[in-house]
Amino acid sequence: MVMAVPFLESLRASVNDEIWGIGKSNAIHLYNGLNLLDRYIPLDKKDIVSFFDAVSFLKKTEFKRGIILPHSFRSALLFYMAGIKERTGYARNKRGFMLTKHAPETLTLESTTRHYMRIIDMLGGRRTENETPLLSVTQDEELRYYEQYTDLDKPYIVFVIGAQYGSSKCWPPVYFSELADMIVQRLEMMVYLLPGKDEKGLARDVLDGSIQKEGIEIMDMDVRDLKVCLSRASLVVSNDTGPRHISAALSVPTVVLLGPMDARYTDYPSAYTHLLSADIPCRPCNRRVCDRDHGCMKQITPETVFRKLEEILG
Repeated sequence: MVMAVPFLESLRASVNDEIWGIGKSNAIHLYNGLNLLDRYIPLDKKDIVSFFDAVSFLKKTEFKRGIILPHSFRSALLFYMAGIKERTGYARNKRGFMLTKHAPETLTLESTTRHYMRIIDMLGGRRTENETPLLSVTQDEELRYYEQYTDLDKPYIVFVIGAQYGSSKCWPPVYFSELADMIVQRLEMMVYLLPGKDEKGLARDVLDGSIQKEGIEIMDMDVRDLKVCLSRASLVVSNDTGPRHISAALSVPTVVLLGPMDARYTDYPSAYTHLLSADIPCRPCNRRVCDRDHGCMKQITPETVFRKLEEILG
């Protein structure tokens, strides 16, 4: 969703129609304050009943055009069964027959932002000049945040310790523990761990492995509060996963521990993204689970990351 922002800005500048979005209801808060969408249709469950409820709603609303950004078969099937006359997207995963307009493929690997923007070109729209995703925090989100977290006034650094993609993207918990101890002891700053879904055990491992526990705290936040928390951080240390894009889009220095993935997927102009990686022969492999010794992550040492933090903060 973050990397789709330049596309949505361009779409908004190119059409006079209403623009509706469909997706998870909690995720829409990422777009608060940006005026990218006129309406948002929640689709939270993946069961067959919810799917056909969405199909029925789309049929009644009689959209004239549907643009499908995900590459999944299911997302194209949704618009196909809803009878939307013009259905635009990439013809991947054997779904080409469900599309009326196929976005042109490239022979080289490209970033997700540019991948989406080429749909604008195909539709005859005009690209906005800015290719960097930018997010906003609204005043209501600020007020809501400070009503719940009145004690977050000391400078802090955020750790994003998990990755929904798979364990191959995760820096070892003991490394996060060592880095947190360095930050608390040497920089006298707080460290907040922001686990995602099903990652609280991982956060507990990081906390249990640390010595300076009084300066480390696990925070359980929804998307709105997470966005504000990231925006107020002095710096973010993250695995190569979604929140790294949120913090960079909020103009917060973000150190990304880049493991198995090819960096070209997420390459866009950003003065706030700082990539750290290990030069080993088997990366990038793009695997969800490492079948070797996980050297791409283990060779990024806590001391290396701490020196990068000092450099940025300095």
